[in-house]
Amino acid sequence: MGSERQNVAMGKHDLIGGQNLFFWQSLIAQAIVIVFATTCMSASALAQDHRAEVHGPEPSPQQLEIESLKAKVRQLEQSVEDIKKKESKPTQPLSSGTNTVVSAIDRERGLVTDDAYADARLDNAPFDPAFRGFFRILGSHTMMRIGGYLRTDAIYDFSQLGNVNQFRPESIPTPNLDVSNYNMAARASRLSLEFRTDTQWDVLRTYVEIDFVGPGNRTEFRLRHFYAQLKNILVGQAWTTFHDSDVIPETVDFNGPNSWIFQFNPQVRYTHRLATGHTVSVSAEQPSSGIPSVNPVTTQPVSSTSPLPDFVVRYRYETDDYHFNTAGLFRRVGGVTSSGQSDHVFGYGVMASGLLRLWGRDNIVFQAVYGEGISRYFIDPKNLNLDAGYDSSGILNAQPAYGGYAAIQHFWNDQWRSTVTYGFLQINTTEGSPADTYKRTQYLDCNLMYSPAEGITIGGGFLWGQRVNKNDVSGEGFRINFLVKYDLVRLQQDVKKVLPF
Repeated sequence: MGSERQNVAMGKHDLIGGQNLFFWQSLIAQAIVIVFATTCMSASALAQDHRAEVHGPEPSPQQLEIESLKAKVRQLEQSVEDIKKKESKPTQPLSSGTNTVVSAIDRERGLVTDDAYADARLDNAPFDPAFRGFFRILGSHTMMRIGGYLRTDAIYDFSQLGNVNQFRPESIPTPNLDVSNYNMAARASRLSLEFRTDTQWDVLRTYVEIDFVGPGNRTEFRLRHFYAQLKNILVGQAWTTFHDSDVIPETVDFNGPNSWIFQFNPQVRYTHRLATGHTVSVSAEQPSSGIPSVNPVTTQPVSSTSPLPDFVVRYRYETDDYHFNTAGLFRRVGGVTSSGQSDHVFGYGVMASGLLRLWGRDNIVFQAVYGEGISRYFIDPKNLNLDAGYDSSGILNAQPAYGGYAAIQHFWNDQWRSTVTYGFLQINTTEGSPADTYKRTQYLDCNLMYSPAEGITIGGGFLWGQRVNKNDVSGEGFRINFLVKYDLVRLQQDVKKVLPF
């Protein structure tokens, strides 16, 4: 944060420097006028003496002009004095917050994977200590950073996979057809704006991010992040607190593993530091109930409702070489029938995640989740309305879900790296669910990425997925995905020079 103070001080120094320059220019102008006036006075005095000898001491036009010049010089001197008196004294620079920094291993991975950069941090710690890419908005206490990237994917499917843009095992037909397909997409491209404003209390960070992933296979604007954080109070839409952005693996498909907790929620969040490296966060977040639209026993239409916010409590411990994160989720899911009868059940979830440096820049990440009534938080079944279901008696029950993933990343050298990711997810639906209801999926991603220069990534990889229904009918698919990604703002300094190792 010292860099922000320096920027503020430099701005004020430029103001004072400009005022001092005006003062010296005024003094030079006075000197020129005085020299000119003195010269004129000397010449007039000689002329007057000569005339006085002949004509006497009567005033001349030159004397009147000299007196006028003297009056103008006095007026100019008074104006300079008035300006000096009105010159405002420099104010004290506003606080730039604390010196909290993001741990080294999280910062290193985040500057490669992008997603973690958008997350809120303790004390609004700068993700990049060098503040690369920021510039100060003239006449303000605000710094701004424009971010984002252009990404284009070339995709080849060996069989029908349902979703031609994203690799989502839940969309694989069961059984699937042996029909190949080629597609290209730029939907994963992103735009972001970050503002850091010095206030009398602390630094206010505002972050906005969009991509172009519309519903289904459409390309439309999608708001990802739009939040503000002052000290450790966050308000707006951000990653759910029931999430760990630092364990997002680098996959060739931007969708990520099937069991990844992927949810952007409007929320109010507070984070508190317990001790060095230890933090706890609590939040109240936007709820949504994913339930069947019809009770299969009573055949009554049901409209989903949520009587309470989703509540999350999270604990995190981090060092420069590893971190551990765990969180609990508590919610009410259900709906109202067409006859006005309300029916809601309790849902909960527990997750644990971590990141460990292996050697050099190599690392391993993992996430494990178990809960009931939380399917909307997983990226694979989030739109399948599997939070709760009806049993054979027509009673609503929260449906158990469990899964996780692990990924290992290896850096072959400064330009080449590879990641292998495996994910598993299962939802145990009620007996009232149809036979072709989602039961289980698996996910595998193996890739090779090449970064010839800062801000450029060229990569490719192989993906495999499987879906199994409640009746154990399954389908699987294979995909080859190539990508080219280019940061919209090319940073000048290599990331390795920012990191402390």
